[in-house]
Amino acid sequence: MGAASAWAQTPPAATAASLQSTISTAARAAAAAPGFGRLSAAAKLAAIQNAVAAALAASGASPEMVSSALIQAVASGTISAGVAVQVASVVAPQMAATVLASNAVQTQLAATGQSATATASTDANGGVSVLVNLQGATTPGGGDAAGGTTTTPAPFDPCAGVTAGYCG
Repeated sequence: MGAASAWAQTPPAATAASLQSTISTAARAAAAAPGFGRLSAAAKLAAIQNAVAAALAASGASPEMVSSALIQAVASGTISAGVAVQVASVVAPQMAATVLASNAVQTQLAATGQSATATASTDANGGVSVLVNLQGATTPGGGDAAGGTTTTPAPFDPCAGVTAGYCG
């Protein structure tokens, strides 16, 4: 009977599909925090990223499963591509390039006029560190002496391309 009791207490293994609820709940909780709507885009990104990263880390899911779940979350409009790449760089750094290269992430970045790059490095112990650079859409600038236009990157918007209601 003791073995059955121990088995009953073991949580089921996380799947990419089951992690969708984890991601959505974490993002909604971050957005429900008092004052979220008044935060800058960078602060919104940090709040959503931190909540989703903490929830996924607590899930105990493998890096591959986290990667798959993040890609599905972008495809379904639960989180933005930028948030997915940032979270992957923290929770599953060895999979950040996979998340960034996925069709869902690239499609959303292109649709919102954003771009992202991820640069990975490994330390002497084999640990992976990822630096992510997110840039917003370009907007017309003041022009140059030849009468052309210049472009200035807009601030990154963590909610760009996201259809979930919490981004408002």
